[in-house]
Amino acid sequence: MTELWLKYTDENGGFQRVLVERDKFVVGRHSENDLSIPSEKISREHLKIERFGDVFIAADCNSSNGSTLNGKDLNERATLKNGDSLNLGGGLKIEVELVSGESNSRSASPAGFAGNLTKSKNETPSFANIPTASKSNSSADTGGIPMSFFYLAPLFGIGILLFLGIIAFIFSGNSKTKIAETDNEIIYSSDPDDTPTIEKETNLTTDKTPKPTIVKSGNSNSDSTPEPENTPTTAPKNLPDTVKIEQNSASFLRRIAQNDPKAFLTSEQAQILNSKIKQFSGSAVLADNIKSAKTNAAEFQSLAAAKNLKPQFLAVAALAKLGSQRGNVLQTAQSMTEVLDKLSTQVGSELANDNLLVIAAFDQGAAGEFLKMRNMLQQLSNQFPESSRTIRTIWFLHQKGKISEAQFEFALRFLAIGTITQNPKDFNVTAEELKLN
Repeated sequence: MTELWLKYTDENGGFQRVLVERDKFVVGRHSENDLSIPSEKISREHLKIERFGDVFIAADCNSSNGSTLNGKDLNERATLKNGDSLNLGGGLKIEVELVSGESNSRSASPAGFAGNLTKSKNETPSFANIPTASKSNSSADTGGIPMSFFYLAPLFGIGILLFLGIIAFIFSGNSKTKIAETDNEIIYSSDPDDTPTIEKETNLTTDKTPKPTIVKSGNSNSDSTPEPENTPTTAPKNLPDTVKIEQNSASFLRRIAQNDPKAFLTSEQAQILNSKIKQFSGSAVLADNIKSAKTNAAEFQSLAAAKNLKPQFLAVAALAKLGSQRGNVLQTAQSMTEVLDKLSTQVGSELANDNLLVIAAFDQGAAGEFLKMRNMLQQLSNQFPESSRTIRTIWFLHQKGKISEAQFEFALRFLAIGTITQNPKDFNVTAEELKLN
């Protein structure tokens, strides 16, 4: 049967070679995945590999930074081939190695006897070309056995016995582990429990819970990082706040942009946003305002379409303006539409960060200064070496002191409320999710 091996370099620079043993194999940042990679660029569940016989299918799990296969975006399920290259969000590069069962059998055979395996059962090794000591001692001409046969036969016999012993050891049913053929392989237990756990090669446990061992190249004294035992098969409901924020903020950002399917917040940005979200956690006022917006979903969709805005963007902008005050969300949105429309025309609305800039500049637009933000962004692109996408964010502008605290606070409030609307119950807000597009 064909085996799939994933080869990559870990965060410590060590080469790893991991065997995909399960029919559904998940790679991601969370420790419960089959292969856990602690990188901020990788989502909690980033890539899934499914096995169908000898065919392996890879699919991106709607990750924040996406995945590529041989340099092309992995937007749909794709069959993996030997030598393929996977890139997970720029945080992990994986080389695909497919090894057939026939290849494994050949590679496990000692080199000295590889040729003997190809001979038929009835074929007898030929010794015609083995030189004798002298013509006087040779009995080849008379049909006798050459004297050299008696010297070489024991060597062949010992070799054959050694070969059979290796084969018996490999395929023995009493063996608990699969022998790693190189210094970089993983040793997996043959027991039914397939929960992956990282250990040293020399620590092959006899515990009832079998664990795989990653044999790292380099320093053999490096500490192992075992996963907790009895790992649950389902994700816990009580996720950390930053994880909830990362998931729900990514969903919100992608809904407000015209075309930004991979928008996300970094862990540092999520931590900044966390303090603002806590201000609205458990808010009954926000719950009522979300319900009001949901009741008028059709009106929001019609109003947004008339100005080429996203309904989710318009509704949350109104919720952010109301803040901790109860009010008519639809009427508030109607009062903001003209300003948001003109700012979006000048600043842009293609990306999620563009829309955050529009919210930050709302006070400028309300004062009739619709070009101020756009002109500042153009000037900054000539002053700083960073890319345009880096500069065009509220995070960069706030760090450089280019927007006021009030502007940053309003944009942060907009982002916090928008994140909550994706799953209010995650933040102790008693309301149904608000997803208008």
